[in-house]
Amino acid sequence: MVLPKTFWLLWFGQTFSRLGTLAPAFLILYLEQGELVDDRTTPLIVGLFGAGVVTSGLVGGAVADLIGPRRTIIAAQPVTAVSALLFAVAEHVVLLCALALITGFLSAVDRPAGAGLISKIVPAEQFSRAYSLFLVGFNVGMSLGPVISGFLLAFHPPSLFIVWSACSAVYAVLICALPADEMPADADRGTGRKQGASALRRAVAGIAEPFRSPVLVAFLVLTFLLACIYLQVNSALPLDMRASGLTPGDIGIVFAANAVLSIVLLALVPRVVKGMSDQTPLVMAAGLIAVGFGANALAGDFGSFVVATVIWTLGEVLWAPMSATFIANRAPAGRVSTYQGSYFFAWNAAFVVGGPIGLTVAHAYGYGTLWISTLVLGLGVALSFVLLPRLAGFAVTTADAESAGSPDREPVETTTETR
Repeated sequence: MVLPKTFWLLWFGQTFSRLGTLAPAFLILYLEQGELVDDRTTPLIVGLFGAGVVTSGLVGGAVADLIGPRRTIIAAQPVTAVSALLFAVAEHVVLLCALALITGFLSAVDRPAGAGLISKIVPAEQFSRAYSLFLVGFNVGMSLGPVISGFLLAFHPPSLFIVWSACSAVYAVLICALPADEMPADADRGTGRKQGASALRRAVAGIAEPFRSPVLVAFLVLTFLLACIYLQVNSALPLDMRASGLTPGDIGIVFAANAVLSIVLLALVPRVVKGMSDQTPLVMAAGLIAVGFGANALAGDFGSFVVATVIWTLGEVLWAPMSATFIANRAPAGRVSTYQGSYFFAWNAAFVVGGPIGLTVAHAYGYGTLWISTLVLGLGVALSFVLLPRLAGFAVTTADAESAGSPDREPVETTTETR
């Protein structure tokens, strides 16, 4: 089935956005190169950026279901553009800290809204395929973005923020071409203060809603644990590679292999998992990530790190679209963005916990101990996914979907125990 034009407008929009979004590492490089921060301020900047990212999932998802995902994405882009330009001229540490928090939030607030838009513009049975392609664009942007940032940082540092601002503007223009959001059927028809209070209550209730489902709570806890393993890619893994004698160029090639494999293989995932039960791809993904990171315990040279990276990349490729599909299948109609927001919250929270714990274990007991620990934890997560069907809320029926009363999409006509 050919995906609609509206999907490709979203695809190109978020790809442009990721091309321009400045990664925290390059933000710190810019600030230190310009002597705008010192060693004491740098961790604070990073922490505030991370705090913004963590909160963006819950807030962005709830807001997207409240006012519409299209409106949410469009509203965020002008603020992103202005905040990016302010970074280019800001010098005071208080303003830099505030901008780090704001841009961290804005860099990820569109992600649950994007998933919500996909659920509206493609049939339910096409969600896995569409979201896999959506992630291809995301990975293209995230892979090429650092290359562009490195070039701009070397030749004209303020251009980092001009490009970021311009890409946000392109994103907004493309999303403006999508059909307007429909307001929820249960939206308050009142005006003024009463309407605002009602909207706030719905938003707060929406944030808590996914955490009332036993199967989703279990899924989110397991997601957090798996993310604590995977996100060693941003902390302990490159340090272990360097300690094993790999040059920065070697490390770059290893991570480039991850990016290339992800882009090539993501579109194939729906075909691979066709006919599998909902939990099976999650079990496979967790197992591959566990084995891949565990294999780093045996790695000591370039080739062995590449092999380990290929293994955990296969798990990553399976995990990304199928975890989103698992959530979307269990979200009441009209609440997909909120439920995806809970997923991004669980995943991003591991930025705060997983990296520091991994480095602490590695420094105290060695990298070998860390990688064996990730293997054991990852296999435990995989086994736990096997048990998910035993929890209430795993099977979603037509009656469940209809109870949400969404105006956005017809309810799925079959259960989601098998696909």
